[in-house]
This record gives sequence, C-alpha cells and structure tokens, in this order.
Amino acid sequence: MKRNIVIATVAAAALIGGGTAVAVAEDGTDGAPSSSTVSQALTARAADAPAARASFSDAAHAALKAVPGTLGSLDRDHGRWEADVLGKDGKWHEVTLDANGKVIGQHVARDTDAEDAAEAKALRNADVSATEAARKAAPRATVTSVEFDGDRTPVWEVETVKNHKERDLNVNAQSGKVTQAPSDDDGDDD
Repeated sequence: MKRNIVIATVAAAALIGGGTAVAVAEDGTDGAPSSSTVSQALTARAADAPAARASFSDAAHAALKAVPGTLGSLDRDHGRWEADVLGKDGKWHEVTLDANGKVIGQHVARDTDAEDAAEAKALRNADVSATEAARKAAPRATVTSVEFDGDRTPVWEVETVKNHKERDLNVNAQSGKVTQAPSDDDGDDD
C-alpha cells in the first residue's frame, strides 16, 4: 500500500511538472522505494524542467536593449514575444524574442504609412510608458499584451490573465488612469 502511495505521489509530481513519468526502483526491503530513490527521481525530473519564462518587464527590457527607443507594443503569442519599438532613429523596429526573453530576430518595419507617423508622434508625447501601463493595469496579474493606441485619446490597451481569466484594460497614456476596455463586439481579434 505504501508503495502505491509513493508511486502515485511521484507520478503526480511528474505530471504537474510537465508530464514526464519517472521510474522508481525498489530497494528490496518492504517493496516501497527508499526516500533517497524518490528524492533522486524528483531531482532528475526537476533538471528536465523547461527554463523559466520571461515576464512582460523582462521581455520589454530585452527588446529595448536590442533597439533603444520607445516601446509601442509587446505581445506574447505562441510562446514568443513580439515587440514594436519606435527607435531613437525614428523608425519602427519589429523585435522577436523567445519565451525566455532572448532576441531571436529584429528588422526595420518597411510598410509604414501616415497613420504610423501619427502614432509615433502620439507615442513620443505619452507621459506613461508601456511598462508603467502594465504595472498600473495588472499589479497582481500576468500581462500578455500591451499596445499603444493613439487614434483618439491616447491609451495603452493592456491584456492580462489572472486565475485563468482574461481582462482587457485601458490605461490613459497621459494620466495613467485605468479603465475597463470596451467589449470587442465585431468578433475579430484585433
């Protein structure tokens, strides 16, 4: 009975930690694995665990280190971070980071237009940065996306997740006031 409980505990720990099963050997005494065997199995499982994931602020810092300037958006998508940075050179740069915040690609956006120029001007005049907006909108939640919208009243559109629930918030780019974002009724994802 003790053996089944120990094996079930190790299996549950493996599943919670990523789904890989761990084999446990018996020590031959009473059919139960020794505590050192269980400890070794759990230590081996921990060594196989995936690397830590970059937070929003880690990814923002890495994107701005790669391209000095002003962060216009940062979005986690399919395990990667995608950033738009208005560089100090006045050009929009697209920076791609892996899940751990390492830059894996960057290029200058070539398809800019008058709307992008107006967005850049509004972004330069914002008193609240992307990282400040993320901090104000989600002090105890995970930020998955922040995007500047300078069309009417400049705001940061912030997407958060807490307890498996998504929230869309707006942070005024001048005052920092946080409000619930209006619902997106048109059914698209932008």
